[in-house]
Amino acid sequence: MPWIPSLTRTSNERFYHPELDVLRFCAFFLIFIHHSMSHDPAFYSGMGVAPWLASAIAALASAGAMGVQLFFLLSSYLVTELLIRERELRGGIDLKAFYVRRALRIWPLYLAFLALAWAMQWFVPGQHIGWRALLAFLFLGGNWWIVFVGFPSSVIFPLWFVSLQEQFYLFWPATMRKLSARGMLMAAAGMLWAATLVRWYLASRHTWESKMWCNTFVHLDAIAFGIMLAVLLGGKAPRLTALHRAALLMGGVTCFVLAGSYFRIKFDPLTTSRVLLGYPVAALGAVALFLGTIHNGGRPTSARSWLSPFLYLGRISYGLYVFHVLGLMISDNMVQQQDRSLGRYFFRNGVALAIAMVFAAISYRWLESPFLSLKQRFTHVRSRPGG
Repeated sequence: MPWIPSLTRTSNERFYHPELDVLRFCAFFLIFIHHSMSHDPAFYSGMGVAPWLASAIAALASAGAMGVQLFFLLSSYLVTELLIRERELRGGIDLKAFYVRRALRIWPLYLAFLALAWAMQWFVPGQHIGWRALLAFLFLGGNWWIVFVGFPSSVIFPLWFVSLQEQFYLFWPATMRKLSARGMLMAAAGMLWAATLVRWYLASRHTWESKMWCNTFVHLDAIAFGIMLAVLLGGKAPRLTALHRAALLMGGVTCFVLAGSYFRIKFDPLTTSRVLLGYPVAALGAVALFLGTIHNGGRPTSARSWLSPFLYLGRISYGLYVFHVLGLMISDNMVQQQDRSLGRYFFRNGVALAIAMVFAAISYRWLESPFLSLKQRFTHVRSRPGG
């Protein structure tokens, strides 16, 4: 079909968009806001905050959950794009090398954090992981444990997201290996239909929010849109004016706020209409933020200098995500009387973020980097420097 581009890439060149690392950090920061701040305006009003500001802060906290949509879209886009390039370069996809790369990237920190969380049961009150829950997370089915059993009383609960992502990595490369561009688009369209049908079924049975939110099939919209972007953009970024990019970024943020505060897809009791409209709106918000961010070519030196800290934070965003709830738990014990004022509440969140940054930086330097260096031996298409 003429509207489907030819999948011709310059496969011998490095495929790396540093601005997507900045976007990756933004996705983490949204999730951090969601987990660290109250979603109830009355909480802020109790501190003496004006009603309009209390409502705005609560809306932002609710919208932060949509950062997972952005993570899913980025992951599916990058995986699909890199595998398309590998297929063009080598004539096929090396599944064994792909799975080794994923294991070297995800498992060292993941397993180390599971071990830490398991050990915390003996010296941190309130932390508990049953051995069945541990096995579920160990074998990357943590999200399904939450769906069928519930959240564990442990800092490992955010790892449901990693489980879901790994399930996509297990399924998609083997599926797309022999698919044409049209076939990949059809597969992505099938994911959109499947997500809609699953959400309709779950909402019609009055499923609780947590059981829906952690369901793999519920989040297929953002994953499908990432695949579509990789196919339709053909390895390039759209040529947009600064005004168009600003409009896309504002539109993306608006979609996240609508999904979180108007459709309230993270609040019980759920309704069919809210669920069927809210999740696609959140996924479209991720698309808008992606298109408003990605560029062709490099940035001016001054811009790169200004963005350098955010590029690094994007590079360690996996560790930031893994450690941020632990950081919040520590800051809760360090900062007393958090609800005395808005400034003190924000200070508690800042302490938690700083702790997560320190842990993530240490993990990236001494735990993850050796495995990332090893990962390069199994890489056929160069992407982010350093792995």
